[in-house]
Amino acid sequence: VLRAVPPSPPRAAVPSLGRAQQAVRRGAMPPPSSAADAPPQGDVQDDGDEEDLLPDNMFIRFVHFIAWVLTVALSVLSISFIGYQLWALYVPYCKAKLLGDKTYRFPEYFYRVWGNDATDLTSEHWGYLGACAAVTYLSVRYVVPYHPFEARGTTMANGHVKAE
Repeated sequence: VLRAVPPSPPRAAVPSLGRAQQAVRRGAMPPPSSAADAPPQGDVQDDGDEEDLLPDNMFIRFVHFIAWVLTVALSVLSISFIGYQLWALYVPYCKAKLLGDKTYRFPEYFYRVWGNDATDLTSEHWGYLGACAAVTYLSVRYVVPYHPFEARGTTMANGHVKAE
């Protein structure tokens, strides 16, 4: 059995009032009986959950420290590997291709991995280099500068406002 539901009044009927005040005006809620029951005015603000304002405990700080140290170590290692690969493989290959050097041979480790019939660097090789460089850039740009030893303000949790 379907019953018709009467339409509710439009929300924009009283645009300057909040939901609770609109409900009081419609008679759905009784008006506040005292100042203690009234909604807070002006000086009190609801910034979210109380746990968001608690400082990090030592365990969380220790985990952040370990993660940051690992990120720095892997970033340095990645920069070293990129530099070595550029020096040993990519730059000599590009130089040989530009100068038309037909006698150019890749380093021996390259043939052990890709086989003796490898003659060119494919998009897979350039993709590996690009992906490694992109991830290293993001790590160095957005993680390494924000070390766990920096002073933290007391007004906000972890130096930033929680985004909903």
